[in-house]
Amino acid sequence: MPKNNHALLSCQGVTVRFGGVTALDHVDFLAPKGNITSIIGPNGAGKTTLLNAVTGLVGTTGGAIEFAGRDIAALPPFRRGLAGVVRTFQNLEIFSNMSVLENVMTGCHRHVRYSMLDCLFKTPRYRREEKRCRDVAGEKLTFMGLADKKHLPATDLPFGSQRLLELARALAADPELLLLDEPAAGLNMKETRNLSRIIQRITQELKITIVLVEHDMDLVMHISDRVMVLNYGRTIAEGTPKEVQKNPDVVTAYLGEDEDE
Repeated sequence: MPKNNHALLSCQGVTVRFGGVTALDHVDFLAPKGNITSIIGPNGAGKTTLLNAVTGLVGTTGGAIEFAGRDIAALPPFRRGLAGVVRTFQNLEIFSNMSVLENVMTGCHRHVRYSMLDCLFKTPRYRREEKRCRDVAGEKLTFMGLADKKHLPATDLPFGSQRLLELARALAADPELLLLDEPAAGLNMKETRNLSRIIQRITQELKITIVLVEHDMDLVMHISDRVMVLNYGRTIAEGTPKEVQKNPDVVTAYLGEDEDE
């Protein structure tokens, strides 16, 4: 794959092996800045493994991963997060003992500028940073339409709202690149349409680049600028949604799949 100077994320020849199993086999992938780029494919295709490789949750056995022109393949996950690579997971990761607002504040806390001593003695710097986090969390909840729920226990929210809460928390971490793993899983049609609008607003209004792994093909084809199709750890098609829809292999083998990894 030729290098793209406008790509925020560039994966070249990425290979991941688990014992004798090759989960990703020399995968090339570009996420252009300001775009929504989706990754689709049948169960076991390697989609989530690719997200895990980008975020450092699994190690690569070959290839290069560049973010904003910087090689990040050797960085631990938290360093990639600090650099601006943030993700959500298919399974909800809500802190049940916290309020809605406190859940979102945990995303902001990766950027706090106070020490343990500041926290222990509640210094002015601690109070300033906590106010900043609270303000940021409030802004993200307003963006998601959850501002009126901020003082509720997080577990009191219905499932669809918990999905939005998790997304608000990811935004509070101030990402430049946001990786979404099955964000529409478990949502009904109305909730999925709302999610579609929110994802588009994230790129258009917040200028955040998005990589989306999703099995809802209506959602993918409606909001994506680019689509890549994986099968058995290899890229079999990529292009605009219309180009991918016209690919015979994709039409017959993947767009009709109901199950995903």
